[in-house]
Amino acid sequence: MKPDLSLVIEEPIAGHYYWMVVRPGGWLRLGPCEVVDAGSGPLPSYQAAQAAGNRVLASFQPVVERPTPSGFGGAWDIMTIPGALT
Repeated sequence: MKPDLSLVIEEPIAGHYYWMVVRPGGWLRLGPCEVVDAGSGPLPSYQAAQAAGNRVLASFQPVVERPTPSGFGGAWDIMTIPGALT
């Protein structure tokens, strides 16, 4: 199950950007949000805050490794093209 997390970027003072990873709370996400992680200080641009927050957000997302299919064609990938039978 994937955690329900969001990245929030705020600019409380002009030129000072802060990022937070939050989990929406309450029924239908209408309750108060729980702050899971946040930046320790301001960043100079929105893009810098977004990049830093996305790195942290990605660390919370589980890595899904699909099992290798067994049997005939188990090593095939998306680039495998079947041959034409003539």
